[in-house]
Amino acid sequence: AMHNDLSHTLLMLFSCRRVMCECGYPREQHLEEATKSSLFLGKEWDPKRHIQEMPTDAFGDISFAGLGPKVGKYVRISADTPPCVIYQLMTQHWGLDVPNLLISVTGGAKNFNMMPRLKNIFRRGLVKVAQTTGAWIITGGSHAGVMKQVGEAVRDFSMSSSCKESEIVTIGIATWGTVYNRWLLVKNCCPGGFPAEYVLDEESQGNLSCLDSNHSHFILVDDGTHGRYGVEISLRTRLEKFISEQTKVKGGVAIKIPIVCVVLEGGPGTLDTIYNAITNGTPCVIVEGSGRVADVIAQVANRPVPEITISLIQKKLSILFRETYELFTEGKIVEWTKKVRYSRPILRSRQLLTIFREGKDGQQDVDVAILQALLKASRNRDHFGHENWDHQLKLAVAWNRVDIARSEIFTDDHEWKPADLHPVMAAALIANKPDFVKLFLEQGVRLKEFVTWDTLIYLYENIVPSSLFHGKLQKVLVEEKERSAFSKVPGIQLHHVSQVLRELLGDTTQPLYPKPKHAERHRLSIAVPHIKLNVRVSLH
Repeated sequence: AMHNDLSHTLLMLFSCRRVMCECGYPREQHLEEATKSSLFLGKEWDPKRHIQEMPTDAFGDISFAGLGPKVGKYVRISADTPPCVIYQLMTQHWGLDVPNLLISVTGGAKNFNMMPRLKNIFRRGLVKVAQTTGAWIITGGSHAGVMKQVGEAVRDFSMSSSCKESEIVTIGIATWGTVYNRWLLVKNCCPGGFPAEYVLDEESQGNLSCLDSNHSHFILVDDGTHGRYGVEISLRTRLEKFISEQTKVKGGVAIKIPIVCVVLEGGPGTLDTIYNAITNGTPCVIVEGSGRVADVIAQVANRPVPEITISLIQKKLSILFRETYELFTEGKIVEWTKKVRYSRPILRSRQLLTIFREGKDGQQDVDVAILQALLKASRNRDHFGHENWDHQLKLAVAWNRVDIARSEIFTDDHEWKPADLHPVMAAALIANKPDFVKLFLEQGVRLKEFVTWDTLIYLYENIVPSSLFHGKLQKVLVEEKERSAFSKVPGIQLHHVSQVLRELLGDTTQPLYPKPKHAERHRLSIAVPHIKLNVRVSLH
């Protein structure tokens, strides 16, 4: 199965005269060493022995012919590539910021119809949750089905937004052997140089699939086969699990990156995806009204188990899978009933299953449903039986969703002590999140207790490096180090801050933080009203 990757059009010419290998490629496309070696001829095909890995020949920048100047990233990788290597590629070489949230969208791989209102609600909600929280969206990357829905949602957002920083990271993980026109991505075959110019041609794709032009990044998974779908599933699962185990630290708040599975429509494979996700502790949001599997699950999820009978599932399948219902044998219907009825994760782990119903009381939009599902899933109890409220609050701060904090966390179910909020108060100031500062002040945080000497130093130590104040503060430190030749200069102290303030505000100001005369550290002795804390801007 060692072969040169040419276009599918050339591959299909006179295919009836060609000898096809078990890998899906014709004999003529294999490398000479594979077709002439006596070691391979006449042997039963074994992918572990008969597929040879080589350095990747397809990676870099990608643009889509005729669809504007937008440039994305792509890479062709082996199906057994370790997730840590892929994650390193994404964060270090592609330069992606570590996400605050991972949204895995799954469901129908072929185009399907949704009610226009529900489609708009889904698109608007998905984009809002990704844009406000700093999430990564992961899909199958093809220009069809749920993947196309996600791509068009991101496209509409990009067209209406002029802020480059608001670009949404949308990652498509697809099988290399099913990508139409993939030869355009191979470096030694690319006719136009790089960025590689990919041609999206749905009319000629046949049984293969085109990449979706609205995704920003592509991971193309190759196991040496042609035309076989699903090769990427195992790697995608492992990568998503790996990312969800990483810890993001920012502004003194550390969170494990949460993951949620959002389901639209879908066939038999989607039921397995839901089952596996919930088995692994991943919360799922099912969009009712999108069709097929999503609606089957949504319509029976709240029923008592005895009511979920074979005849009920048969009735649902006949209605929701109308065009393909004949493909469901009696055995298949029994299997589906068992999975839906007896599968412990789907029906009994209610904290992991959320049904989004348009117009449902208390459910405003898809973005709220997704964040509510994540908080609901995070309400696991520790060995003392206490709910993990602190973790939920850290998630809300990381997502910058004060609305979720108000509606889901600061409720009558838990009483917060002002001191418990001090760490997240500091994080909100550092990250310039004024709405959370206001919220914590409303919840009883007193500046006189919060603003200590150590707290102020910590806040100034974490000023954004790109800010003017940070640059001037570093200059003061360098100058003091030069004057102190042989003495060791400590890190940022408040008298350094005072020098910068006098430079910015003029000599009319009194030194706010005088330089200590002795080695001992001063307590904060100034009155709180002298600290001008404007919650509309950060300290920098």
